[in-house]
Amino acid sequence: MPGRRRPAGGSGPDENGGTGGPSRGHRAERRALPDGGQPPGDGDRPSTGGGKHPTDGGQTLDSQFESVVDQLGEAIFLKDREGRYRYVNEAMADLFDSTREAVVGQTDADFFGADEAAEIRADDEAVMESEESRTVERRRTYHGTERVWRTTKHPYRPDGRVEGVVGVSRDVTERARAEAERERNERALRDLQRLASDHERSVDEKLDRALAVGCERLDLPLGFVTHIEDDTQTIVATHGDNEALEPGTSAPLSETYCRRTIESDGTLSVEHAGEEGWAGDPAYEEFGLECYFGGVLHVGGERYGTLCFADTEARERPFTDSEETFIELLVEWVSYELDRREREAELERFEAIVRAVDDGVYAVDTEGRFSFVNPAMAELTGYDPGELLEKHLSAVKSDEETEAALSALLSGEASERTVEGPVLRARGRAVVCEDNMTRLDDAEGDVWGVVGVVRDVTEQHAQREMLSELVEASRSFMGARDRAEVMQMVAGAIENVLGFELNVVRQFDREGERLVPAGTTDAVTARLDEPPTYDLGEGGPGRAFIDGEPVEVTDTADLDDDRQRDVVRSALHLPMGVHGTISIGSEEPGAFSDVDRQAIQLLATSGAAAANRAKREQEVRDARERADTLVDRINGLIEDTVEVLVQAGTREELERGVVEQLVATDPYAVAWVAQPDVATDRLEATAWAGDPDLSAAVDGHTLDQAADDPVARALREDEIRVSNDLADVPEGSVHAAAADAGLGSMVAVPLTYTGTSYGVLTVYAREPDAIADRERVVLSALGRAIANAVNAIESGRILTTSKVIEMEFTVRDSDLLFGRLSARTGATLELAGSVYQSDGSLRLYVTATDTDENAVLEALDGDDAVREATVITDHDDEVLFEAVVAESLIELLADHGAVTQAVTAEDGVVRYTVELPQEAEAREVFELVEGRYEGTDLVGYHEHERAARTRQEFREAVLDRFTDRQETAVRGAHLGGFFQWPREVDGDELADSMDISRPTYHQHLRAAQRKVFEELFDHGGRQL
Repeated sequence: MPGRRRPAGGSGPDENGGTGGPSRGHRAERRALPDGGQPPGDGDRPSTGGGKHPTDGGQTLDSQFESVVDQLGEAIFLKDREGRYRYVNEAMADLFDSTREAVVGQTDADFFGADEAAEIRADDEAVMESEESRTVERRRTYHGTERVWRTTKHPYRPDGRVEGVVGVSRDVTERARAEAERERNERALRDLQRLASDHERSVDEKLDRALAVGCERLDLPLGFVTHIEDDTQTIVATHGDNEALEPGTSAPLSETYCRRTIESDGTLSVEHAGEEGWAGDPAYEEFGLECYFGGVLHVGGERYGTLCFADTEARERPFTDSEETFIELLVEWVSYELDRREREAELERFEAIVRAVDDGVYAVDTEGRFSFVNPAMAELTGYDPGELLEKHLSAVKSDEETEAALSALLSGEASERTVEGPVLRARGRAVVCEDNMTRLDDAEGDVWGVVGVVRDVTEQHAQREMLSELVEASRSFMGARDRAEVMQMVAGAIENVLGFELNVVRQFDREGERLVPAGTTDAVTARLDEPPTYDLGEGGPGRAFIDGEPVEVTDTADLDDDRQRDVVRSALHLPMGVHGTISIGSEEPGAFSDVDRQAIQLLATSGAAAANRAKREQEVRDARERADTLVDRINGLIEDTVEVLVQAGTREELERGVVEQLVATDPYAVAWVAQPDVATDRLEATAWAGDPDLSAAVDGHTLDQAADDPVARALREDEIRVSNDLADVPEGSVHAAAADAGLGSMVAVPLTYTGTSYGVLTVYAREPDAIADRERVVLSALGRAIANAVNAIESGRILTTSKVIEMEFTVRDSDLLFGRLSARTGATLELAGSVYQSDGSLRLYVTATDTDENAVLEALDGDDAVREATVITDHDDEVLFEAVVAESLIELLADHGAVTQAVTAEDGVVRYTVELPQEAEAREVFELVEGRYEGTDLVGYHEHERAARTRQEFREAVLDRFTDRQETAVRGAHLGGFFQWPREVDGDELADSMDISRPTYHQHLRAAQRKVFEELFDHGGRQL
C-alpha cells in the first residue's frame, strides 16, 4: 500500500487504521499488563490456571479476561509511554492481518509513514499529558476500500501514574457514510426550499438551479429536463456540458433512455449501462451515458416528460434509498413548477381574452364586492376600473332579481343564474342588460365568489318589441278590402313601428305601366309636394319594381335629377310583390340600419300577401260580375245558377241546384257533377239531372282519373274538353249511353279554384256542334264560379258554425318539410303564421327553439321544397325564420274546409291541430292525409262549442289586461285628442299629467295598444 511500511511479520491497520506488526506465533506464555484500575488483569490476583500470555514486563494477564476481551468486536490495544504496543486483542490483530505476538513491541513508526506516525504519536502524548480521554477519526484504505475508524484513547495508570494509553478502535464507515448522505440530503432540501420560496426567479431559472442542486446531491455531472410529445423527446433545460443534451435538441423517443423511464412509470436507475444490458441499445449508442437516474414529470394530470441525471462514467456504488427518495421529491417539485407555469400562462391568456371581449366581465368575493372588472364592464357602467373595485355589486345592479341570484350563488343554493335588469351608470340612464352569473368554488368545494358576464340587451328588447308590432301590423293587413287599403295600411305601419314618417306606397297600373301613389302618410301630405308617378325602370321605385330588389339612396344630394330634395336626404325603395313599391324617406343621410331593412322587407312581404288576398277577393267579385253578365246572355242561366250558388248552404245543395238549372235551359238536356275521391283516385258522380234514361246510367257512375275519357282529361289537364259529335266517344262509356239516348254533343268543365280541383261538371246538348265558343266561355266562367262557391262553403262553414270538431294527428314522413327540418336540426318547430304569395306559393313563418341560425339555414338550403328562406331573428336559442314553399299540407287542409290551428314538429314527428265544421266529414279529411303520408296517427278528436263573443265581453277582456298605468295612458290619449290629426295634445303633456317621462309614457301607451290588437286579432286561437 503506498505511503506506509510493512514489518516482516505482515501488515494490518493499527488503532487508527494503520498496518504492520509481526506474524502470529505460539501463545503459551501469559503476560500481565499493569493498568491503573486493572482493567485487563490484576497483578495482585493469583493465577487461575490455564495458558499464560507473556508480556515485556513479565506480568501475567488472566487468560479468562483475555478470552472475554477477544470476544469483543472492537479492536483494543495498550501502548507504553514510548509508544510501543504492549497489548492487542484478537480483533486488533485481525485488522492488522497479523498475530498478537507480531504486533506487540512494535511502534506506529513501524507501520506508517513518518507524517502519519507523528500524528498518532502526538495524539498519544496529548492524552498522557492531559490525563484525559480523546476520540479521533481517520480515513484509511483497507482492502482496496476507503474505511472510517473512530478511536477512543484513555490514559493508562497501573499504579496511579500515567504509564501509557489504552484505546478502542471501531469501524464507523457505514455510519459516517450515512451521516454524510444525510447532510447532503439536508443541504439539498434546504436549497430546494429556498428555491421554492424564491419569488424573484422565473420558472426557467428555478429549473436551472434545481438541476444544479440535483447534480450536487447525486454527485453526477449532467442534469436535464425533457418534454415528450408525439413520440419525440426534446431537451428543454440542461445543467452540465454535453453536446447531445443541449436545450432544443430533439430525438425520437425510441432512441432515448427516457423511454424506459416512461415504461417504468416511476424512476429508473442505471449504474453501469454497459454491464446492465444496454450495449447495442440505440440510446446507449447515441448518447453514451453509463450512469442514468430519471423520473417521469406530469403537468395538468398528463405526462409532460422526464427529469434525468447522468454521467458518461459508470457509478462505483448503487443509488441509495435516500437518493431515490430525493429524486422522487425533486420530480414532484419540478412537475409542480411546470404545472404552475402552464396555469399562469393559461391565466394570462384567459385574462387577455377577458379584457378583449366586448361583453362586461366581473368577479365579486363572498361579500359581493368587486374583485375584478374588465374594460368593457367599466365602459358599460361609466366607472373607472379602480373605482369599481371593492364596491358592492348593488352599486351598479340593485334590482331584486340580481340580489336574489347573488344570494343563491354565494349560499351554494345555485351554481348558475341568468338575470335581466338595469345596470346603473355613473352618469346617464341605466342600461338593460343580461347577466350570466356563475358560482366560483375552490378545490375543497367552498364558495369563494361569483363571476358574471354582462351583455347590453337594449337593442334586443327593442327588436323583440318591434317584431311583435310587425306581426300585429302584418295581421291587420289581412283585413283590408282592396289593394289600395292595404297600401295605405302599409305606409302607416312603417311610421308606427319604425318611426319613419315620409312613406309612399305606389300601385302598379297595368294599363299605363306605371307606379301610381296609392298610400301615403300624413307627413308626406304636409311636408312634401304631391308624390310623383314613376314609369317602369324610372328612379328608385321604378328600378326596384323591375329588378325585384331593394334600391337604397344613402344621400339624395348625389342624385342628378329634378326631383324635390329639400326634405328627403336618404331613401329606401322596395318592391311589394307584383303589386307596386314601397318608398321610405328620411331627413338624415344613411338613415337605414340592417334591422330597418329587414323589418321593412317583412312589412313589404306581408303587404304583398295581403294585396294578393285582396286581389283574389276582388277577382272573385269581378268573376261573379262577369258571370252575371254571361248569364243574362243565355236566357237567365247564370242568374239562376248564381242564385243557387248564393243560397246553397251545403255542397250537395249547390251541385244539385246547378245541374237542375242547366238542364232547364236550352240547349242542355243532361248535366252531372263528379267529385274526385282522393283515396281511390277515381271520379264519382255525386249530382245529376235531365233525361231519365241517361240519369240511370250516371247514377253510381265512377271513372278512373287516369282513363282516356274527356271527363278524366278535363280533371287532369284542368281544361275544358268538348266533343261535338258523340259518335266518336269510347264504347261502353257513359258518353256512349248518351249517344244512344239521342244526345249529340258534350262538354266537361273542370271545377278548379286556386289550383284545387273540386271535380268536373259534364253537360250534354241534344244537337251535335252545340258547344260553341260562347258556351265555352260561359261554362268556363260557370265552372270557376261553382268551384269558388264550393271553396267558400267549405271554408265558410268553419267560420260560421257554433260547433266545431277539433282533430289532432301526427305524421312521421320525410315528405313533410317540418318533419325533415326538425330531424335535421334537432330543434322544436312551431308555425307562427302563413301567407299566400301572388305566384301561388306559400310563405311560412316558423319559430325554431334549441337551435341557431346556421343550423336552420343549412337545413333549409339543402331542401328542394324550399324556394327561398330568410332568418328574421336569432336570440336565446330561438330562431324565427320564413320559408317559401310551392305546396303545403296546410293549403291542402284548407282546400277541404279544415282550419289549421297549430303545427309543431319535434324529432321528425309533425303534430297538426285542425278545426272542421260539425257537419264536415272529418274521417274523409283524415283519410286524405293518411293516404298521402306514411306514419299518420290520429291522437285527438273531440267536439266543442264556439261561443259568440259580445261587445261587452270584448271590452271587459281588454280592460282586464290593462295595468292601471296603461289604462290611464290610453284613456288620456283618446280623450285628449292624441289620436286626432293634427294632434290636440302631444306625448310630453300626457307624460307630465302622469308624472312620468315621455319614453315611459309611450311604453305604457304601446303596451295598451298591443293588448287591444291582440284581443281583436288573436282571440279564439291563432289563425294560420
